[in-house]
Parts: sequence; C-alpha cells; structure tokens
Amino acid sequence: MVTRREAIAGLGAGLGALGVGLILPGGGAAQEQQPYVLGDWTGDSFAPMHAIRDGLSRAPLPPPERRVDVAVIGGGLAGLAVASLLQDRDVIVLEREPEPGGVAKSKRWRDVDYALGSAYIVDLSEPFSRFYDTLGLAPRPVSAPVDRALTGVAGEGDPRDGKWRSAYDDLKALLRRLRESRDFPGMPISEASAPALALDRLSLFDFLRGEHIEAELFGLIDAYCLSALGAPADEISAYAGVNFLSEINAPIYAFPGGNAAIARAMAARISGAGEGRIVTGAAVYAIEPAEGGYARVGWFDALHPGEPRCLEARWAVVAAPYFFAGRILRGVDPAATAAMTSLRQGSYLVANCCFEGPPPELHYDSWALGAQSFSDAISATAVLPAAERPKDHSVLTVYAPFRDPRAGRARLLAGDRAALAAPIVEELRRFLPETFGAARLVEARLTRWGHHHTIAAPGIVATMRAVPKRFGNVLLAHSDGQGMPAVESAIVEALSAVEIIKRG
Repeated sequence: MVTRREAIAGLGAGLGALGVGLILPGGGAAQEQQPYVLGDWTGDSFAPMHAIRDGLSRAPLPPPERRVDVAVIGGGLAGLAVASLLQDRDVIVLEREPEPGGVAKSKRWRDVDYALGSAYIVDLSEPFSRFYDTLGLAPRPVSAPVDRALTGVAGEGDPRDGKWRSAYDDLKALLRRLRESRDFPGMPISEASAPALALDRLSLFDFLRGEHIEAELFGLIDAYCLSALGAPADEISAYAGVNFLSEINAPIYAFPGGNAAIARAMAARISGAGEGRIVTGAAVYAIEPAEGGYARVGWFDALHPGEPRCLEARWAVVAAPYFFAGRILRGVDPAATAAMTSLRQGSYLVANCCFEGPPPELHYDSWALGAQSFSDAISATAVLPAAERPKDHSVLTVYAPFRDPRAGRARLLAGDRAALAAPIVEELRRFLPETFGAARLVEARLTRWGHHHTIAAPGIVATMRAVPKRFGNVLLAHSDGQGMPAVESAIVEALSAVEIIKRG
C-alpha cells in the first residue's frame, strides 16, 4: 500500500519542479507599468454581510410592513428555482446583491459573453432535463476537444495522450464502473446506499489510492478538486469527489456566459408572473420561524443598513449558504445552527482576460498542472458554433481558487487587483503561450468570491443528512444541503422545498 507521503514524493519526481498541488493566487508584485486595463471588481459585496456579522444579526425586528405567501431568502440558483416553481403563489425573493444569480452570473466584453463563476452543467437526466424544459432551455454539449492538461513545458503535449495514457484509462474505467453501479454516490443524498455513504468517510485521495490509481495523476485531480470543490483531493469526501470526477466519462453542457443563462431564464419566469417579485440589494439579517403562523423576516437595503425592515411570510425559504443561514435563524435548535456555521467555505478569484487579435483554437477547458496562481482556464467562445466565433478578439475565464480560504478572503477584501492579476497573467504566458501569439491582452476583469461554496470535506454527506431542513414554516433550500456545489444540488434542494410547500 503506497502511503500519502510516498505518493506525493512520486508525484514530485514525476513532474519535477512544477509544484503540483500548490494552486492558489500568488502574492507576486504588480508589473511596474501595467500593460493591460484592470476592470472594476465584480462578485461578492462584503459590506452588508459584514454588517450582519458585526451586530445586525442581533438587532430587533421592526413591525412587519407586508405579508406574503412565500419569502425566498437568496436569489442564487436554488432560490430562483424555488420561486420559479411557485410562480402561481404570492412570492418575493430577497437578494442582497444588485442582481440575482449567485455565482451564476455573466458579463459581456464586446460581443463575447463570459462567466463570472459557475460555467457548465453535466446531468440531463430527470428531474433536471424536465426542469430545463420548463425554462425553455436546450443545453448543448461542448464540442470536442473539451479539455486538455498542460505541463507548462514548451513543446510538451497533454500527458494523458502519452505517458499517462494507461493510468488515465484506469481512472476512467473505475469511474465508469462506479457510475453504472446502483451504489453510485449520487443525488439526492437522502437516497444514498450504505456502500455509497461509506465513501463519505474517506478522502478522495485515500479512496483512489486504495483503488491503485497512479500517483502521477494527482496533480490533475488536485487541480480539478480545487477548482470544482474548493480543496485538494486529500481534503475532499470521496462521495463528492467521485460524483464530480465521473463527468470525465460524459459530455458537459454549457451556455454562452455559463450558467447565468439558467439564472436569467428563472428570473424572467418569476418577473413575468408579477412585477416586484425579485428585490435586489435586500440583505436579510434575521428570520424568526413560527409554528402554524407567519415567519418574520428582517432585512435592510444594502445601501442603508441602519434602516431595518420586516415582512411576514406563510413560508420562508432560506436559499442561502448554510454558514450564513445558521447565523440569521433565530430560536431554533443550537446544535443544528452549530453544524451549519462550522462548515468551511472556499474562496476564489476569477479573472476574465480579454484579448484583441486573432484567437488560437483552444479546448474548452485547459488545466494548468503545477501552476501557482490558477487551476484552469475556460475559453468563453468555445461554446459557440465555429462560424459564430469572433475572428479578432476572445476572452479566457481563469479560475484561481485559494488553497488557504481564510487568507484568500483577506486578500480579496484588501482588493489589490494589480497584485492578484499579475501572477495569473505571468503564468498564462507560460501555460497558454499561443493565446498571446498574435493577440494582445487588453483588459483583466476580476471577480471575487469570498465564500464561494462549502468545501465538501470527508463526512459532509453525513453532516448534511443530519441537519434538519425544516424549522416550523422555515425551510432550507440551498446546494449546501447536498454537500456538493453544483447546479444539480440547487435544483434537488429547490424541488424538495417546493414539494413541502405544495403539500401545505
């Protein structure tokens, strides 16, 4: 049996000085003369959340000013899904950011839509396919070639096509066998079999090594886990890791601008059922459940935190991350809120790099093995039909997870865009030199996610199965409830909450 220390030693020997597994935005100094423009920050607004953390969560609720049937707290994918499925009810969505969507947002540079966070989906089985149909969406598979692994060594190709071919085929075969088994670690987690739940007690690293997956692959697996799940393989539940990694055997589906297309479709469906149903800039600081009566929801305008407001709701659906939900729920089981607030949250930087000049033909996703400043980069135009791709400009969406989330949050809060962007651009030149061949980087647009998602650590599924999701007439409905940060998790949680509400 190869130990973790031996595996890492073998990995280091296999990849030399590439430093695999140390992926995080570096602390390099900004270039003296910045050759590209730095756009304004997008992503998390820290101020209202810190105001709640620093005292507003204990402030009394003022008298309610209105009453609704369903109040949804959080306008990310789960919250929008709940409201869109209950469009025939008197529903209001309270979202703290200036626009709904959570991490599923997008922007545009020239005529290219690019993702600020969540980029693609995988599962089109039921109930997901039916849900997309209700939104009028027809997900299209990303055309081949979908991804590649880059070593950063000039002239060296994807090692999966060469020296790693046999080892990678073994990994794919293992994941295919698990996917076809009735014990696959899937969703909803409430239906998991005992063998699937056993995976949750292991780290993905320990499970894969126990299955004799070669150590040389763990640089790629770590990069994937950091990008998708917020931590390397030895800190990730094998249940969540196998669920996510199984996508290497299946097509992935993406819209221009990523999963923002799903969020926009839901928001349009909600607003189409009645004006004023989505209230943005509305930060919820307290929820008081009721047994048989109306829950009370305290909130404030994010620009005016000193002016608290309140509404009553027959049902309150908390579609916010558990670490936050546990802080704003009042009068519920302390053990439940303690379980929610003890979860670790990943932190991320996303850099959308805008190029002028003829773009190279890129794979949809490029994985940088051993890069210190980012994990992977997605071509924002690769989801378009070849005939529709621009010939003289392009955008790369670069994902840069912090290995130390707490330190990452501190750097994102400090907000030194130049210092954060410079090492990413430097390493892009090394790993994707063809991007700079006939083109010029003209702008880097940074997005910060201070609490991007719950890290799916070993035991996460057991924890989430044990946390109550109903407190009187207050329901939890967030992707955290499945222990895995995926669109599919958000939909599963939304469907569950909607079923309870419809049963009354």
